[in-house]
Amino acid sequence: MNSLDSTLFFNFSGRDFPDYSKTSFDSMLVKKGLVREAGFALETMSRFQDFPSCDLEGAILFPAFSDAHVHFFQTALMMIGVSFEKAKSLRDVFDLLKDFSKKNSEDWILGWGLDETNLSEGRLPTCREIDAVIPGRKVWLSRIDLHSAVANSPVVSWAISKFPDINCDKGHFWREDYIRISGIVYSELPASLKKKGLAVARDRFLKSGVSAVHALEGGWNISDDDVQETAEFLSEPGFHGVVYHQSEDISLSRKNGWPRLGGCLFVDGSFGSRTAALKEPYADFPDSNGTMYRDASQLRSLIRFCTKERVQLAMHAIGDLAIENLVNSHQWVFENWGSPPLSHRIEHFELPDDLAILAARDASLFISVQPAFEVLWGGNEGMYFKRLGPKRVMRTNPFRTIFSRGIPIAAGSDSPVTPINPFLGIHGFVQHPNPDERIDLNRALAAYIYEPHRFSGEIGSRGTLKQGYQADFVCMAQDPFLISYSEIRNQKISRIFVDGVEVYV
Repeated sequence: MNSLDSTLFFNFSGRDFPDYSKTSFDSMLVKKGLVREAGFALETMSRFQDFPSCDLEGAILFPAFSDAHVHFFQTALMMIGVSFEKAKSLRDVFDLLKDFSKKNSEDWILGWGLDETNLSEGRLPTCREIDAVIPGRKVWLSRIDLHSAVANSPVVSWAISKFPDINCDKGHFWREDYIRISGIVYSELPASLKKKGLAVARDRFLKSGVSAVHALEGGWNISDDDVQETAEFLSEPGFHGVVYHQSEDISLSRKNGWPRLGGCLFVDGSFGSRTAALKEPYADFPDSNGTMYRDASQLRSLIRFCTKERVQLAMHAIGDLAIENLVNSHQWVFENWGSPPLSHRIEHFELPDDLAILAARDASLFISVQPAFEVLWGGNEGMYFKRLGPKRVMRTNPFRTIFSRGIPIAAGSDSPVTPINPFLGIHGFVQHPNPDERIDLNRALAAYIYEPHRFSGEIGSRGTLKQGYQADFVCMAQDPFLISYSEIRNQKISRIFVDGVEVYV
């Protein structure tokens, strides 16, 4: 066997699907980016003596993590903007804005992760307040759920020049007005800034142990040119991205050979912005049940089209009313036209009732979830409780129930909505605020390692470290099975290898 382009890795505890708790191998030969052989004590065998070797010094080794739901281009923009992830008051928000403006001279200032439920004042900043902090330059601050935003006077004037009928009271943009203007905001940014952001985003994913993403790109707020540029970036060596074009127009997907469509094609909105469609009104806003963006007829038509075209469709549904409409539409299409080679998927699926879960199973659907939502907003003191009240908050993100019905689950961050951190999501799985909906660590790991590749049709090439699979793997100093669940969220990788090549230490 030729030793060129080969490395023998040894001295580690190799974990793999379906049981990540036990050592499945402790040495592995990688050749030209693929696992050639995995086993025990390969380094002691004479036939491996001539290969270059790498001692992993007793590390716990897993296949690299995957993130099944990211908005990569928007994450890239966040990396070149100001993050409010740690802001606890409006003063924190304003101080972060001032500091960023001193270090960056671009005309536009983008802010991300603004969450009034984490601010002591319990509200978003006003247009006038932002004007006082940053006069003259355009400031656009996205709410954490990417379903609304607040801006300063220069942006309001600019938005009115684009859409004279736009409603942006006190600089707040939401619902259809947010959808109309946000995409034009992104198109104003220089190409060089976007490219810089893509590279920074990739590095952040790798640093977190993520070597592959499902990138949900485009639609109402990202141009096709930006989608294409993002896709080309994700095709470069050293990282892996599967692109979902968030459009009902299949032409760009066909041009690129993507057997999938959608992503966050909205059926409804979000709990945070009170636009998720509910059967009963919001607990903290009784005049509203949220917003349905597509009716049953539109849903059936789109699902039927994708099924006939043998294209996987991904759609966003959060509230119980939206989920009911979507799964019923899927079930109707499935009963009449079956399913494409890759099952359709629902993104989020946060407040399904039992009948909706059964309908999802019967329609052979994949469910893409974001368990960090429960860490950030779940429980009796979080945003979910404020929006939904004490009964419905116990039904959010019913992971164990979904698993018990035999429905595949893959997990993601929804970055830039939540941090790029698989361990935060794993914490959400194993420490769900509702103990009845917790799942074990082994299933949680599979949702971040194996299942995303099932969803994208890549089982057979990615997701495990068997012979012939991509040699993407991470090393950890601690065994997550030997620590308390309360410590899971603080775990970190020590090294990551993509195609057998180390890309982060």
